[in-house]
Parts: sequence; C-alpha cells; structure tokens
Amino acid sequence: MTINEIVEENRELEQRYARALNTIAALERKIAKLQRKNEQLRNENKKLRKLNNILYRAMEIAVQIKDYDAQTRHLKAVLQKLRETGEFKG
Repeated sequence: MTINEIVEENRELEQRYARALNTIAALERKIAKLQRKNEQLRNENKKLRKLNNILYRAMEIAVQIKDYDAQTRHLKAVLQKLRETGEFKG
C-alpha cells in the first residue's frame, strides 16, 4: 500500500466516522423526543385510569340506588364535579 492510498483510506474512514457520529446524534435526539412523548402518554394514561376508576365507582354506587331519578342525579353530580375539577371534558 502506498502512502497516498493510506492517506485516501484514512480520509474515507474519517468521513465514515463523521457520518456515524451524525447518525448517533440524530438517533439520540429522536430517543429524547420519544422519551418525552412517552412520559406525556404515561401521565395521560395515569389521569385516564384515575377518571375510569372514579366513573366505575360512581356506576357501582348508582346501581345500588333503587330509584332511577336518584341514580341519574348521582351520576350527573359526579360528572358535574369532574367537569368542575377539569378532569372530565365530556
């Protein structure tokens, strides 16, 4: 191998190394973005689970109430309270 060939090969390796570093940096940015999104989804899921538990419990209580109008008032009151606290936007 001549010196010129070695220099050229070294240049090519440096270019490949630079591209690899750029790829790594881009992937790290994507990973950070996905981690932020994952955390947002985790928090949203936690809120939805809490809301689901509240609504499920409200329905369990409503089923125990014999009077239909009282059941309706109970469920409406629960939904109103959730709307007031901003937990339910339905």
